[in-house]
Amino acid sequence: MTVWRGGSTLVVGHRGGRGPGWPAENTIDAFDRAAAEGAVAVETDARLLATGEVVLFHDAALSRATDGADHRTVAGLSSAEAARVRLAGGLRVPLLADALAWASDRGVAINVEIKADGDRSLRLAAAVARAIRAARADVLVSSFSPVIVAAMALLAPRVPRAWLTDPRHDGALDAAVRATRGPMIHALHPERTQAHAPRVARWKRRGLRVGVYTVNDADEARALAASEVDWIITDRPAEIASALRAAR
Repeated sequence: MTVWRGGSTLVVGHRGGRGPGWPAENTIDAFDRAAAEGAVAVETDARLLATGEVVLFHDAALSRATDGADHRTVAGLSSAEAARVRLAGGLRVPLLADALAWASDRGVAINVEIKADGDRSLRLAAAVARAIRAARADVLVSSFSPVIVAAMALLAPRVPRAWLTDPRHDGALDAAVRATRGPMIHALHPERTQAHAPRVARWKRRGLRVGVYTVNDADEARALAASEVDWIITDRPAEIASALRAAR
């Protein structure tokens, strides 16, 4: 069974969760807290190391996550170098394989966002597909890059796929959705300001699931649930899960 087929609106922890008191984003500790706070799934970011392994990291460089202590790029690290990186609280940068094993063991679904990475993007997509095939986790893959989404349709056809959008796509968004619907995408992940109720209804009539990011306001979450979005990606799983329970 997969949670990504729809039902009541799900809470998805954005990079696990973020904010004061949270463990470093995109770490197993952050995922554990998200699950404890009511997230049915977690969202995370995938990047490729120089030696070919996939790690969970949002930015192209280490600077922000290490509070300026390390300015190297993720793409330039070997697996041994990545293993020595320390994030806030002394946490390590996880491998995608570790997160998939965690998700399977905990019964928590995982949304893997594949970062566009220039001429390395297809290598990254292939490595993500290999890791997913070797795991037993409930996975959804997503990307802002239509090329990556299309590649995953070939590399891992049984894994549901979501196209991420932001306001820059607004001018041609609905036309693009009409063009890409079919075997390519299962879901759309619009930025919260794009998810107006009539538009959500139109996307859902086309058979798409809709997951909205990054929603941290309880009233906004309740309104989105009323428009029948399928999941809400949030930095604050406990607050949003509580708001949705109260709305039901």
